[in-house]
Amino acid sequence: MSRAVRVSDASEVAGARRIAAQCAGALRLSETAAGRAALVTTELATNILKHGGGGSILFGSDHDIEGVLTIIAFDKGNGIENVNAAMRDGFSTAGSPGTGLGAIERSAATFDLYAFPDRGTAVLCTIADEVPKRPLFEAPSRISVGGVCIPLPGEEHSGDAWTSIATRETVTIGVADGLGHGPVAATASAAAVRVFSEQTERTLDRILEDAHGVLRPTRGAAVGLARIYLAQNRLEFSGVGNIAGTIIGEDGAMRRVVSLNGIVGHEMRKVQTFSYPWTASSVLIMQSDGVSASWNAAMYPGLLQHEPALIAAVLYRDHCRGTDDATVVVAKAS
Repeated sequence: MSRAVRVSDASEVAGARRIAAQCAGALRLSETAAGRAALVTTELATNILKHGGGGSILFGSDHDIEGVLTIIAFDKGNGIENVNAAMRDGFSTAGSPGTGLGAIERSAATFDLYAFPDRGTAVLCTIADEVPKRPLFEAPSRISVGGVCIPLPGEEHSGDAWTSIATRETVTIGVADGLGHGPVAATASAAAVRVFSEQTERTLDRILEDAHGVLRPTRGAAVGLARIYLAQNRLEFSGVGNIAGTIIGEDGAMRRVVSLNGIVGHEMRKVQTFSYPWTASSVLIMQSDGVSASWNAAMYPGLLQHEPALIAAVLYRDHCRGTDDATVVVAKAS
């Protein structure tokens, strides 16, 4: 997820629609798919204004599958009292025809919605030319990974970056936060992500050590690496710097993972991998320090049952500090 558009006035709906068209063009979607993206964005922006009092729309590509545009809209309005009723054509609380959410769902390849009374609404849609093709092989009991990575307002490039790599036995998720923000920070985080992608067979300790050498000519970065072994009911985490990680169990209990002090590429005195229990109902949430860690899973009833990218967007919406690049990545069994 790389572009965020604020919608607080009717005049900004057209701007959001233009961004949707630009993103569809960058992904080389067909004219038909681009038209669906424009329709979905227009409906989402209109709903944000009518029911949410303003909000934001995020645009980006699907992290695992090429040729898929992801659109997430959210607001902090009154939420939706009855989601099932709101999805039916003809239902409206604003005197409109009441076809918005239904039209959005029919136009999207994937649709997910999270709303809670007085806590706002968040909607995720994906747009594609055809049914997305999954990777040739998947990790056992597939893990779904999604996230948002948004630059500091006013910056074109995010100084954060993330990736996930699946093998037949594991899923590895890496998050990097380049020191500062802007293009120089982006160079550092991109270099870290390249190391993650190229060293998937190595231990987390070794990947961090390799990244330390590669990032020496850069500003350096905070780095968090997690590896899930589903068959072994285990998660490993190795981190240096302020990438926060939280494992949430079936009962909602939250466990913070350990990250050591330092800066990868400059001052990394110690590397250590810690092991934690993992089950099919566990959820992993990783975030850069552009997002406050003051949230609690109990604040969001039912949220963890939704798509990972939608979970990430809700946490970003409510806990983004607004003073730095912001990244939230979520992994859970699909």
